[in-house]
Amino acid sequence: MPLVEVRRAIYSYTPAADDELSLKDGDVLYILDNDDPDWLEAKKKQFNIEDPMEQGLVPANHTVPVESIARAKALYDYEPIENEETALVEGEDLLVIEEDDPDWFMTKSKAGYGFVPKAYVEF
Repeated sequence: MPLVEVRRAIYSYTPAADDELSLKDGDVLYILDNDDPDWLEAKKKQFNIEDPMEQGLVPANHTVPVESIARAKALYDYEPIENEETALVEGEDLLVIEEDDPDWFMTKSKAGYGFVPKAYVEF
């Protein structure tokens, strides 16, 4: 499922149902669905590959959008292979949201939010 937004938890939250995620202040969330104004379907960012992938509902009022950290430009066209990747068009302007992966940037492109190879981007 493609990403629709990247948000950060600003409050802790203890789930009240099995389909909800627990939150700690500062958790990074990849939003999969934001159709409900009160609840967001989200995946928690994994910081270690060994950590389990956590996905579920989170209260929207416990999160804020993540600000971009840089502006960049796409060097080449890119077609996503995985759901969490986004398409690029050569020359388009991008917002870089995260750069902590050695090979991928989390960006916002015209196609939406998602990961793109670092080799396809210039500052």
